[in-house]
Amino acid sequence: MTRNYDTDVLIIGGGPTGLTLALELSLQKIPFRIIDILPSRSPYSRAFALHARSLELLSRHPNIVPQLTSRGTFNVSVKLFSNKKPIFEIELGDTPFSDTVYPGPLFVSQAVTEGVLDEALGAYGGGVEWGVEAMKVEQDEEGVDVRLKRADGTNETVRAKYVVGCDGAHSIVRKSAGLTFEGGVYPQDFILADVKLKWERNPNLHIFIGHYGLLAALPLSKTEGIFRLVCSRPFEKDTKTEPTMEDFRSALKQHVPGEVEISDSVWMTRFKLHHRIASRYSEGRLFVAGDAAHIHSPVGGQGMNTGIQDSVNLGWKLASVLRGESEDSLLDSYHLERHKVGLAILRGTDRVFEIMATTNPVLLWARNWFVPWVVPWILGDRQRRRVRMRFLSQLGIRYLGSPVVGSSRGWEGKLRGGNRAADGKLLGPGRNEETTLIGLLKGPGYHLFLFSGVGANAVGMNELGDAEQKLVDGNDRVTAHRILDGAEKSGKGFVDVDGNLHREYGFDRPGFVLVRPDAYIAFIGYTEELDGPLTLA
Repeated sequence: MTRNYDTDVLIIGGGPTGLTLALELSLQKIPFRIIDILPSRSPYSRAFALHARSLELLSRHPNIVPQLTSRGTFNVSVKLFSNKKPIFEIELGDTPFSDTVYPGPLFVSQAVTEGVLDEALGAYGGGVEWGVEAMKVEQDEEGVDVRLKRADGTNETVRAKYVVGCDGAHSIVRKSAGLTFEGGVYPQDFILADVKLKWERNPNLHIFIGHYGLLAALPLSKTEGIFRLVCSRPFEKDTKTEPTMEDFRSALKQHVPGEVEISDSVWMTRFKLHHRIASRYSEGRLFVAGDAAHIHSPVGGQGMNTGIQDSVNLGWKLASVLRGESEDSLLDSYHLERHKVGLAILRGTDRVFEIMATTNPVLLWARNWFVPWVVPWILGDRQRRRVRMRFLSQLGIRYLGSPVVGSSRGWEGKLRGGNRAADGKLLGPGRNEETTLIGLLKGPGYHLFLFSGVGANAVGMNELGDAEQKLVDGNDRVTAHRILDGAEKSGKGFVDVDGNLHREYGFDRPGFVLVRPDAYIAFIGYTEELDGPLTLA
């Protein structure tokens, strides 16, 4: 006997990962509920940067990125010290990429990010239910029962078609699904404080390494001298009591050259860091995302960004299956695509963190000798710096080999099915409005971009129209756009003014790219190879 459902999707956890999934389901017009055990939004921030790929994906929703950029900054540098001596400084926005409009990471606190996402969700008509705890999660072949407990002591049982755990490292969803959380804990103890510093340094990110471990000072305010201090304590015997201001004064004296005054602490804590990943990201009708799926060191600010992108990947797939447009097997591609991303990020951050925060006396000595020579060599070269910034930006994430992407038989371009959809500037119809390719990815469906080719190989609007008709064949899940060579002067279609998008995609002759709702390439090829309508996942 089939039972009634209370909602299609229950999201457990109202942080950035859960909020992003709620936004994706709102865009897709899928019924959902989102709950969080906390009584209200936390004023404290763990993450401080949104990378270019996250900004691209969030820009698909109205007004999010303008709100974030107005309250954050791209103009941040990182200065590295070894035993109180400056060894290198890097501007994080000085290696722009031609396939994105964002110059580098946007430094904005997690509290601000969550507030902006809350507002965007409210504009869709949704919101987080605060003070609601998931006590028990049980799935069967047709749905999931979740027993909820409210702060006032009342209980409720919710029947959902799917449940997504965005509920952090201690996820009840992951445990209920029987998924293991593989990894371990770093041996280092850390202390943290949000404080006011008075020192002769600019309000940028400072990292100090030396005989006493690691100290990082992250700016929380460009004008008020508010910083977050994070400090490893490799030789401290008392690892139980909460830190004091004197602990941070001592750490600053050990690491920072010159005089520093510290005051006005609003938050201090002691913590350990873990590196773990779920054995799978789904089991039946239960899914995990964000910290419920993977936790790792804060190196490179990857955690929140990875969680946001987990949700964007999962959201459209849930919607497509729930609407009956796709087979249930589409949901298997969430684990196939995102688990390897989480694993690569965990391994990458692990290696850097173990070097920077080691507690081994021999390795400490080796690091303090090694870093002042090697870091300037690696980051001083623009091309080597670009490779590392590409990793941090998450622009290089790709799903090659996924069963739901592909390329035509004769395709020779550098981008293939599973690559991120490269962005670039376009002139709109009428030639008086500038937009971007990512800026056209509005709405819940797929987007088909038909490229004219360039120079003598280029075709016009009529030929692109014929290709569009053959590829789309009346499918209302696809929105088509025609991209013309910069030499095209007619007022129709979009114009690739400087030819950058044609170059990025490899369309020296007429071609097409089908972009998924999560802004990854579903299929790419030349129009001359068309043999019928596109098949959607």
